[in-house]
Amino acid sequence: MVAQLFHRAPRPARQATPLLAFIAGGFADAVAQLWPAPHAEYFALPAARRHAAAIALAGRTHRPIGPNELRRLVEYQRDAVVAEVLAGDQGQGLMRALAKAGETLWEPHDYVVFLRLLAEPMANEVLRHLDMVRPAAFAPIAELPPVLRCAAIVRAVPTRAAAADLARAFALAVRMRQPDATGRLARRWGAGGDARALFQRAQEDLTPDAFRTSDQAPTLSSPYARVMNRKQLEALALEFQNCLADHAVRIADGRMAVYVWRIETPAAIALNWDVAGWRLAEAKAPQNVDLEERQLRDLVRTLEAAGVRTGPSVQTLASRLDDWANGTNYCHPIGDTFIEQLALGDLWS
Repeated sequence: MVAQLFHRAPRPARQATPLLAFIAGGFADAVAQLWPAPHAEYFALPAARRHAAAIALAGRTHRPIGPNELRRLVEYQRDAVVAEVLAGDQGQGLMRALAKAGETLWEPHDYVVFLRLLAEPMANEVLRHLDMVRPAAFAPIAELPPVLRCAAIVRAVPTRAAAADLARAFALAVRMRQPDATGRLARRWGAGGDARALFQRAQEDLTPDAFRTSDQAPTLSSPYARVMNRKQLEALALEFQNCLADHAVRIADGRMAVYVWRIETPAAIALNWDVAGWRLAEAKAPQNVDLEERQLRDLVRTLEAAGVRTGPSVQTLASRLDDWANGTNYCHPIGDTFIEQLALGDLWS
């Protein structure tokens, strides 16, 4: 939501013209109150100043600023002053970047992401060298962990979804090694080359340096109860009317662990083990009914405290990296919601 800068007595809203509505989008009404129709003074501003006004209208300034000061700021002050009001000590390169931000304003969330990246030295460097500073251009940077936000990697990542998969792979590659592997892996992945070279290196590093057998399954206290034998598994499958009994061999091998969560809505929980450790693979109520998000969030908090991760399996993620390396699309996209990010149902890997 655009921040409310106008605290005076209510008055009829100043109407935004169709041109302003096109250029300013969700900011159009707020802009129309500061620059009434036909908005000539606003249209005369350079693009960087219009985007600066949007940042202020979104309530993202370094210090509070009123409507009259906002107009004076973006119409008359030097770039350095505008940048300081908007971002404080983190304003270096702000106005130069906004000069490449395009004629139309962004969504408020995009300005939040942009300012956060601008405050990080590596991301700042990449941002300032983009030919066009647009949400579609910097969204992949935001998906990457800070250590991967270098030009050699950003240049090779085609989309935000690809960056998200690369970030997942990096987290797992570090997880299956010693903590000091972070810098070494980042240098290796940032060694240059095209998208194929980058994603192939990431795919290779999903194989750990040292092989090991599966870890002992997590011990979860009441109201969780682990299924420990065939009889319990068959009883659970009958009670919940699900297919967990089909995984008896994996459970017996110690590569899957099944628990019953006895609360107001009971749930069957399946954890899988791969080279990155134990992972939440599935969670269902009886008759394979999906759990509510609130219940899933409670479950994830408990599992993360026990060292269990969420998200796609290593094998699934390796397949996704292979798609990015070869320009194929065999894998289904992972959505942005909390539940989609869990990648539940990935039971066979």
